[in-house]
Amino acid sequence: MTQQFVPQNFKTKNSVLLFGKSWAAPLVLYFDNPQEKYKEIQEVINSSAQPKLLELTANGPIKKVCILSSQIAGVALQEEQHLA
Repeated sequence: MTQQFVPQNFKTKNSVLLFGKSWAAPLVLYFDNPQEKYKEIQEVINSSAQPKLLELTANGPIKKVCILSSQIAGVALQEEQHLA
């Protein structure tokens, strides 16, 4: 017998996925304002300047990440649903 979940019990949160050039899986990072961090990382990746060292402080299980911008293959936003 399957259980029916009431839609009001679900909340959504956004996370930033950071893809590295030689990584098997992306890093999932949680921020207070993920859209702002997404745009910030995208701007650093798209800039034609010298590689920068990015230091990101997140809220989730991964607290701090340091990576060179030249080692980032891509960045994405992910919407996740979880029970309230």
